[in-house]
Amino acid sequence: MSKTRQIACTCTTETACCVALQTQPIDETISADLSAGFKALGDLHRVAVIHLLSAAPGPVCVVDIERHLPLSQSTVSYHLKTLVDAGLLDRERRGRWSYYTLRPDRLAELSAALDRYRSVLAATGS
Repeated sequence: MSKTRQIACTCTTETACCVALQTQPIDETISADLSAGFKALGDLHRVAVIHLLSAAPGPVCVVDIERHLPLSQSTVSYHLKTLVDAGLLDRERRGRWSYYTLRPDRLAELSAALDRYRSVLAATGS
């Protein structure tokens, strides 16, 4: 995507009411990747899983995660799969059990995106 459109204000007021955007649209691949990560964090139970794993010294068995959530086993598995698919968790199978760990690199990517937006807002005084 390399479209840049400048929007000229066509209002008849003395002060311009439109802002000309001087940036490239976000790449669709990057947008989809960030969206998947943020969407995965858009559920209170998935945030709870992230919280639990962030306090763990190592991989955590699915059984231990289930004990801390007021959800059925199948619902916990669904939330864990969503987090794995979004790249926020790694899953390691050990026999019949799965062990989960956070992916700090993925959390850093999402945090960096928010930092970029925050710095743009700070620079513009918004």
